Amino acid sequence: VGDEVIKTHKCILAKNSKVFHRMFEQNGMTEAQNGEVIISDATPECVRAMLEFFYSGMVSDDKMKIHVYDIFAIAHKYQVEMLKYLCERFMSRNIGE
Repeated sequence: VGDEVIKTHKCILAKNSKVFHRMFEQNGMTEAQNGEVIISDATPECVRAMLEFFYSGMVSDDKMKIHVYDIFAIAHKYQVEMLKYLCERFMSRNIGE
C-alpha cells in the first residue's frame, strides 16, 4: 500500500474477497506467482481496517468515523459484501453528524 508493506495471510484474503481469491487462484496472475498484492488506490489505514474486518468480523467505530467512505470503496473494489453492508449501516446511523 503506497510505500508501506502490510503483511497478512494469503488464505485470509482469498477467503474473504472474491477478487483476492481470483488473483491467487489464477496461475498467470503476478499475485499468484509472488504472493504479493500491490494496492495503490487506498490508504494503509483503510487496508488495515479491511484486514481488521477479515480477522475479527468488525471495524472499530473510531476507524469507521474517520474512514467509512474509503473503507466502503475498498470493500466495493474487492467485493467484500459484508464489509460494504457494515459501512452502509454505519453511514445510515450517522447521517447528519
